[in-house]
Parts: sequence; C-alpha cells; structure tokens
Amino acid sequence: MKEDLYPKDFILKNGDEVLFRHVKRKDANAVWKNFNQVVEEAIYLPVFLPVESQFEKHTWYDSLKKSNEICIVAENVNLERPNHILGQCEISNVDWDAASHVGSLGIIVRKNYRDEGIGRILIDVAIRESKKLNEKQKIILSCFSSNERALHLYKSMGFQKIGIRKQQFLIEDQYYDEVLMELFIDDYIREN
Repeated sequence: MKEDLYPKDFILKNGDEVLFRHVKRKDANAVWKNFNQVVEEAIYLPVFLPVESQFEKHTWYDSLKKSNEICIVAENVNLERPNHILGQCEISNVDWDAASHVGSLGIIVRKNYRDEGIGRILIDVAIRESKKLNEKQKIILSCFSSNERALHLYKSMGFQKIGIRKQQFLIEDQYYDEVLMELFIDDYIREN
C-alpha cells in the first residue's frame, strides 16, 4: 500500500518521483540531517549547534508521536537513506491548554531542492492533516525578516503577517527581526 498523501505524481525537474507522507521512525536521521544542514547555513534558524545524538533524534520522534503532532516528509524514491528525505514540515502543538486548536508550523527543504514546489506541498499537506487528525483551526509561524523566499511563499498561501519582533535573534554579530504570521485553516481550505 502506498503511503503518499498528495499529489499522486510529483516529479522533480530531474525526473525523480517524490512522495509526501507522514514521518516514520526510520526517517529520523534524514530529518535531522536536513535540519543540521540548515543550521550550518546560519541564516534561517536561531540555532547554533547541530543535533547529532541518536538519543535526541529518537526522543524527538517519540515526543512527536506521543503528542500526536504532524510531520510530513517529502521522500525522493530514487535516493537511499539518509538522503531520501528532501524536506519536512512539522505542525507542533502550542504549549498552552487553551490553545489546543492552534498549531505551530516549521518547515525545512534541503538547499538543492528549493524552488521546485516541495515546500508549498509540504505546507499544504501538513495543514490539511492537522485539521483532519488534530482538529487544528489556526496555524502560526515565525520567520526571519531576511528570509524573503519563505515570506513570499507563506504570503502566497494566505498567511497574514501579524507582527514583528525587532532584533529578536543575534547571529554572528548581526541582529535579525522575527516576523510572526497566522493562517485560519477553514479559510485556507475554502480558498484552495
């Protein structure tokens, strides 16, 4: 049985097929490999150190499943582990009890696979799955103000900017503003 969610036939520019599905335990190394590559870029995440221990990787997965959170991965069926996961989109629960209807979105797409539409599909599938499986009504996210590619994508998908935290992050002696955005899922589904 195929476990891909959408679309049924997504083909990269190089001709490889990509499946979009829920993360599995055996994907943990690939997911964290992608995360660590973005950490190394030092321009998209307010994180300085890579995640390398198997304990941390599997604790993340176990916590994700225990909390019934969503993590959708884009798998290139032509690549071997741990290079098969091209990106991932996670919708986490918000810490407050009274905000159980809200999910917090985080997304990573490997550098060599950006601008091929993977991010848009990851976000779309994650939003729809969070509504279907977790009854989320609203998605929030934050992004560096300098990440124009991501901001353009979020805006094009219907996310609204609701604020900016000035000089929120300090990385290598440079301050970065954090843009806060939100999207109401019913509005998104109605328009898409």
